[in-house]
Amino acid sequence: MNFSPPRPTGTRLSRRDMLKFLAAAPLVAGPLAAGIELPSDTIFVPSKGMPDVSLQNIGLPADTRIPVACNRDYWELYPTAETIALEGIEQLDEGVGLRFIFTTENFDLDRIDFTSEGPVEVTAEDHALVVVFPEVVSLTHQSARVKFHGVMAGGVTAGGERSPEYFFNLQYNSNAQDAAAGRTMFSRIGFRESNLRLAYSHVDEWIMENPTDEDRAYARKQWGRLKEGHASTFPQARAIMRNLITTFEPHRGTPSDAMDGLHPFRQLERLTDGVDRCWCANMVEICSLAFNALDIPCRLVRMRHTYHNADPQQPGKEFEFMLCGGHTIAEVYDDSTQQWYYLDPSQRIVGVKDSAGEYLNFFELHLQVNQPHRNTGLVLDAVDPANGQIIPETWAESPRQPNLAHFARREQRFYYFRRDAQAPGTPSSSSAPPSREFNHYAMGAHQARPRPEAVSQPPPG
Repeated sequence: MNFSPPRPTGTRLSRRDMLKFLAAAPLVAGPLAAGIELPSDTIFVPSKGMPDVSLQNIGLPADTRIPVACNRDYWELYPTAETIALEGIEQLDEGVGLRFIFTTENFDLDRIDFTSEGPVEVTAEDHALVVVFPEVVSLTHQSARVKFHGVMAGGVTAGGERSPEYFFNLQYNSNAQDAAAGRTMFSRIGFRESNLRLAYSHVDEWIMENPTDEDRAYARKQWGRLKEGHASTFPQARAIMRNLITTFEPHRGTPSDAMDGLHPFRQLERLTDGVDRCWCANMVEICSLAFNALDIPCRLVRMRHTYHNADPQQPGKEFEFMLCGGHTIAEVYDDSTQQWYYLDPSQRIVGVKDSAGEYLNFFELHLQVNQPHRNTGLVLDAVDPANGQIIPETWAESPRQPNLAHFARREQRFYYFRRDAQAPGTPSSSSAPPSREFNHYAMGAHQARPRPEAVSQPPPG
């Protein structure tokens, strides 16, 4: 039987054709199905000058727009703290070369010291390296290696500090080499090997708290001693949250309106004074400020999927339908492992491990919960609120499993709060407009961080 794939009209793919190219990319496929325009880097459009012949081979027009699955969304939401990282890569105004622009985290970069190997010319420009292949036409590929250190203000011999050594290997292939073999292609530079990472965002951008001196003094008095004996931030956060879970326990319930927008430590005082109650959002707001006031990077993540909004003016639509319930959790960034970790005071959980014994962030947990062959190995570090002790629970046996399975179900929507809404991959001096990600919203919090425009604000969990 001869089979010819259907040829969609225009440049839009049918659902059947889309599935051929996109095995699993919910952040891309969801908006496409809803008819939402995607950013240019999530759609592949073959060049008019040189169409993608592979599309024609399967019966699709040469200019078909193909959804692209990539991990940019994940690494933007879960960045790692890099001393030096790539912020962007620019082509030059002429010739075959690139400008590699760097960004830093907790490192005051003053200059770049570099060495190079291979047929390239390298120059340093402020926070960038420019690499040029002067031999544009070549019948063999050209390989180059660039190594460099960042240097802080003052210089190495005058008390300055050097970054770790970074490197990248490039390979240039001239299209003359392809033409000699009877093939029409573009010349190209490949980024072959490197210990550099592209910074889609920074850890600090996701930390909404801006503790005052008073906040720091309050936190040190209440919980500072609990950091002792723990070398990194995740174990410190676990110790403090165990203490707070026991504090929250007798005050669980529906909070009054007086708690809305109230400073987290004043919320805590209303609880301990016995005049109010708390649910997940209050608990996480208190924990988040406590952690950040003690230099433990922490953020809150809200989740909720309201499938139908309520409309009091329409008969039969006076109620909202929630496909997934609302909830708020905390994620702590550990400075030693360079990982984000899930903590949940409402569910009395101070970490979830996979079958390999590795602690997870909530998005990783979300993926494992929704795959039965993987969630059987999950172990929850549950806290006994009577004494603060940790009691490991398997996924199958944990009484928390039904709630977690509901909040983490695959239809859920997660709301991340970002202090800086600058488009990822663009230099800090760029005038590019704020990026608007799918189910990823940039909003302010109760503290004094700069507040970008709210794209869409979910109600508290």
